[in-house]
Amino acid sequence: MYKIAAVLIFLLLFTGVYAQKKKSKSKGKENPTWFNLELKGGGGTSLFSNSNISKDKQINSYNFGFNPVFGIGLGCHIIEGLAVQIEKNWNTISQKYTYKNSLPDRTYKFKTGDLGFFVRKTGSGGGFVGLGFKFANVRQTTNSDSLYFFKNKFSFLHLEFGGPVWQNNMFDINLNIRFGYGMNDIVNSKLYQPGAYQVYPSYKPTSPITLQAMICFNWHVGYWATSNCKHTGFLFFTN
Repeated sequence: MYKIAAVLIFLLLFTGVYAQKKKSKSKGKENPTWFNLELKGGGGTSLFSNSNISKDKQINSYNFGFNPVFGIGLGCHIIEGLAVQIEKNWNTISQKYTYKNSLPDRTYKFKTGDLGFFVRKTGSGGGFVGLGFKFANVRQTTNSDSLYFFKNKFSFLHLEFGGPVWQNNMFDINLNIRFGYGMNDIVNSKLYQPGAYQVYPSYKPTSPITLQAMICFNWHVGYWATSNCKHTGFLFFTN
């Protein structure tokens, strides 16, 4: 995952330099390619989607878990209306199963370290809509079954919406809402269905679904600029 992060950071910086050089030859100087650092925190809910379990009349399958999420990000506003961002997040996804008979409850909780990459369409007022991928490594689990029956790497597709609640030239605070869908089956063994005390006629995959709300603090760091003598350098915002 760290190698992937290094490659993404390199591509982000390279894209910023390349975009700014192209702007310096056009009429885009008034909208420089600029970078931001982000610190975020919030919470969310999760649900493990499995068609066998959702049809099992003995299971109350819609027990949402509420968990914290926080992270850091590096973004690049390449051109007006388009931005990309890489992120490192620390997240928790969970699912609790309760039953309509005397069987004991089961709870699964996974603490993950996530690496994400997002592409955003931005508006003039600072609002945005984005699409991204996240790769999650499981750092800790609270259920002994998870050590054997579940995978330790998940992947997610995310759809996000956001907008500023406060901003100036150097800083902004925005609200970010994200919907995530697990792209792979998180169960490691086809002999197992999470939450089930019985064997189903056929195996069905389990995909986590998440909904998160975060407050994000952004520092507008600076931008690449090319002088009249063709030298390119990084300038920090000062006000």
